[in-house]
Amino acid sequence: MKALLFVLSLIGLLISCKVDKLNKGQFEINQTLKSGKIFFVQDSSQYSPDFISELRTLDGTYNTIRLIGKYLIIKESDTCLIPTELPINEKVNYQAIKSETAYRLGLKRINYTNIDYDFWVNDKLIKSGQVLLPADLCFGYESTDDNGELVPLTQYFDKKETWTCIKIEIGNANRVTFYMQSDIDSTKNYKNVPILIKK
Repeated sequence: MKALLFVLSLIGLLISCKVDKLNKGQFEINQTLKSGKIFFVQDSSQYSPDFISELRTLDGTYNTIRLIGKYLIIKESDTCLIPTELPINEKVNYQAIKSETAYRLGLKRINYTNIDYDFWVNDKLIKSGQVLLPADLCFGYESTDDNGELVPLTQYFDKKETWTCIKIEIGNANRVTFYMQSDIDSTKNYKNVPILIKK
């Protein structure tokens, strides 16, 4: 009886190890591109498919591209960090008031590249959706706050329907900017929203 239990336990352990191994490599991308350059993504499920596609187009610029967690490793030695200041799957709220108009923005990071958002003006929902991190994130962006201070920001975009850009402060995500523009309906334009502060 003990021998049978031992054999069954051993079989269960082997099956468990096999399943773990399959899950580990299920979303891995490890390719040599036509140019001969290496393109490696440890777990593609943690990024937007658009982000990965855009990374492939950078092949002409870089010798190799490796994406491991929040680390984008270029040319074997240059490393760019994907921002993770926003907590995963936890909503963070921002607000600002300008000329008696109240602005509110809710952000929730879904993975390394996708952030759900909802934008409100005077308690009216204006737009909700998802912004995506572009593959050229390493180039960064800066904006000037109300005091003339330069603020390093990371840009995220929602290009569906009404074009939307959300810029999040690098380092602590304490401040964000929101910009929305429609070429069809000017009433959907929000081009002068003040810098929103984390609540």
